[in-house]
Amino acid sequence: TPIKKTMKTLMILFSLATAITMNAQNHKDEMKKLEPLVGNWKGIALYRMGPGEPQKVDQTEVIELKLEGAVLQIEGLGKVNGTMQHHALAIVNFDVSQKKFLFRSYLSDGKMADAEFSVTGEGKYMWGFEYPGRKIRYVITINDNRWKETGEFSSDGKQWFPFIEMDLVKQ
Repeated sequence: TPIKKTMKTLMILFSLATAITMNAQNHKDEMKKLEPLVGNWKGIALYRMGPGEPQKVDQTEVIELKLEGAVLQIEGLGKVNGTMQHHALAIVNFDVSQKKFLFRSYLSDGKMADAEFSVTGEGKYMWGFEYPGRKIRYVITINDNRWKETGEFSSDGKQWFPFIEMDLVKQ
C-alpha cells in the first residue's frame, strides 16, 4: 500500500540521517583529541644527519584546525641564521569509515608521505612511515604548553636511532 511504502521510505531516511549524524559526531570527538597541538610553537630542534655534532635549528610549528575542525594543518619551519633548512606541511583528519587518523605530509622539495598517526594518550601522539629499507617514527608529547618531539629511524624495526629532537614552547 502507498502508506506502507511511505513509512518504509521515511524509516530508511531516518536511519541514514542518524548514521550521518553519528559519523559526524564521532569525527568531531576524534578531532578534539588533537586540540593540544593547536597553536604557534617556537623553540630549538637538533637534527642529526650523520656522524658529528647535531645541527641546531630555530624551529616553529604553526598548527590550526581548518574546515570547522575537520582537518588539522601543521606547518613546520626550521631555520639556521635565518636561512630555511626545513619546511614541511601536513594535514591530519579522522576517517570515520576506516576508524583511524589519516596523515599526509609535504616537503618543500616536492617529497610527500602518507603516514600512520595515532593518539597514544592525553597530549601524546605518534606518527611514522616506511620506505624501502627504513622505518621512521616521531613521538610527540604536549605537557604544560611544552612540545617535546623525537624522530627516530630503524632499518629493522627493532633498533631505533634518534635523528631529531625538538623542544618547543607555545607562544
